[in-house]
Amino acid sequence: MRENALPRIKIVTDSTADIPAELAHELDITIIPAQVQFGDQAFRVGTELSNEQYYQLISDGRLRPRFLPPSTPDIDNVFRKLTVQYDFIFSIHMATQLTPIYRTVQQLPGRIPATAAKIRVVDSKSFSAGLGTIVTRAARAVQDGASPSEIERLIADTVGQTHFVFFVDTIDALEQAGCLEYANSAISTLQRIKPLLLLDDGEIVLYERTRTRTKAIEGLATFVEDFPKVQAVTVLYSTAAEDVEKFLERLDPIFPRADVTVIQMNPSNAAILGPGAMGVSVYEGIA
Repeated sequence: MRENALPRIKIVTDSTADIPAELAHELDITIIPAQVQFGDQAFRVGTELSNEQYYQLISDGRLRPRFLPPSTPDIDNVFRKLTVQYDFIFSIHMATQLTPIYRTVQQLPGRIPATAAKIRVVDSKSFSAGLGTIVTRAARAVQDGASPSEIERLIADTVGQTHFVFFVDTIDALEQAGCLEYANSAISTLQRIKPLLLLDDGEIVLYERTRTRTKAIEGLATFVEDFPKVQAVTVLYSTAAEDVEKFLERLDPIFPRADVTVIQMNPSNAAILGPGAMGVSVYEGIA
């Protein structure tokens, strides 16, 4: 670190964070692109495959996407550049039980030149909008002038106060992405219903058995309602935009719809969860 200078701090994540490009630019967040594969061709999310292109490709149901984590060379290239520009790097990623991204970044010291930069790799124990909440709060703290130790504490606190629940049309995409490798074996038996699934300490667990989309949407709203204090709510959807309105109508008496952030899943998470998926991230706030 430069003598008598404030530390230069950088926040890094991957595209499973579901952070809109404009917000990432505003908060100076570096996003390592995951990949989505169609047939034998893989595309980097955000740089080679936009939301619009992804949803157009899957619109007729003939092409089946497959999620792939960021490549090791892409990860290494990002850090080779950042380690000469920054003193502290917080690299925050999707739950380690769902993908190998966290572990790949942890192994960086053996692959890139020695550096004075301090790299903190963080298991968010979440993904999608849950991961996005943790990352954006950390990035805002950097802009507000927080110290590395303050940011580290903020990240840890936010991980504990951020919750993500979702449902899928089928669990096929989750299985294909490798996200159920460590999940409770009972989840693989839920093909005929629309189960609400919860990320519990980074592991996908059954939250509630629901048999229809209507009941699943009701379950998402009830999930929010059960928290005594809620600071932020984000709702995500893949292909069923009409269900968002149903959710907002149900939620409005609990949490003002004008304060809910609505995001269409980017290709990373849309490929992981599959068509028809929908989820809600709740941030309780730090006392």
